[in-house]
Amino acid sequence: MKAALDNGYERLFGQQWPVWVGGLLFGFLNVFLFAYERPWSVADGVRNWGDWVLNAVKITDNIIIDPHLYSTSLLNFGIILGAMGSALLARQFQIRTAPPYELFKGLLGGALMGIGAALAFGCNIGGFFSATSAMSLAGLAMMAGLLLGAFIGLRILIWEVNHLTYPATRAQPAKPASEGWKLAQPWVGSAVLLLGLVLVFVYDGFGLTGRAVFLLFGLIIGLIMQRTRFCFVRAFREPFMTGDGETTKAVILAVVICTSGFTILKWADLRAWEAFVSPGFWLGSLIGGTIFGIGMSISGGCASGSLWRAGEGHLKLWVALISFALAGSYFRDWLEESGWIMKIGKPIFLPDLMDWKYALAMVFGIMALWYLIVVWNEVKGKLVIV
Repeated sequence: MKAALDNGYERLFGQQWPVWVGGLLFGFLNVFLFAYERPWSVADGVRNWGDWVLNAVKITDNIIIDPHLYSTSLLNFGIILGAMGSALLARQFQIRTAPPYELFKGLLGGALMGIGAALAFGCNIGGFFSATSAMSLAGLAMMAGLLLGAFIGLRILIWEVNHLTYPATRAQPAKPASEGWKLAQPWVGSAVLLLGLVLVFVYDGFGLTGRAVFLLFGLIIGLIMQRTRFCFVRAFREPFMTGDGETTKAVILAVVICTSGFTILKWADLRAWEAFVSPGFWLGSLIGGTIFGIGMSISGGCASGSLWRAGEGHLKLWVALISFALAGSYFRDWLEESGWIMKIGKPIFLPDLMDWKYALAMVFGIMALWYLIVVWNEVKGKLVIV
């Protein structure tokens, strides 16, 4: 029995899971979330944190739901906890510091992600992944913006390497973990996940079953993201940087599965047709996606990627998340006050323009084309710019 348990533990936490497993699981998990209440999103939960802080310091006076009661905020907290527990169980958790210029890139990248998400009415998850799956034309517009932004962001990083010289800093090599800490990490990780589950039951015990479910989904998503290292930055940037397309293929798989599930739910009238159809088409989604793509390339993490990497102990991504929350909240408040939020796009549901089957074929066709270009680039390397 001990050998069997040790072998199972080694398979789960002794090695990384294939990234396509993440694509498969996230596609189905998002369908389950949508069937339960609403699909996966990140940016509005992060912005909720920013709203709460800016209200607390009297910069804004928005009517908000407290972060501990807001469903997407709890989902995000769950992702951080799930990733932290997974990293500890895999003995991969470590507080990772960064030089000042890297922290500044996290600050700048997070601010750009907050501004981009405000313009696009969502991030790489809500504005692209879930919106595209909901057959919102804005999701496809944001996909184009993310590709362009990732390309521009990579160009900026190449320029940085070639032209900027930073002050020398004394290297601070990471101290090797003690044997005692190595042995303790799985126990601490188990305690973290157990704490998350206890909180799920506490919320349910107070009659907040919906919040409990979102926290539980967050724990599961965080664990899977950390094990598969599923990252939208890699999906959009890696084909331009190294030519590797494995993560891109995993994202395509997730979109195909999720679109199929969302379409069944909407076509069968189990969910409203207009549900999660982003109002950002086309200007908001395209420009917002481009700004967001630049930001995620500079910071090294998208909205969801920043959450699970923060759970692993990356200080730079904590800086990016704080900047994302504050910039996104303040810029969204400005968009509403100025009236620009009504001028940057409108909701367009693909089946309103064409038959359901043609709309589905269009989304699948774009994903197939993206797949073919990625495979071609893996062989030829024509899009690699590094």
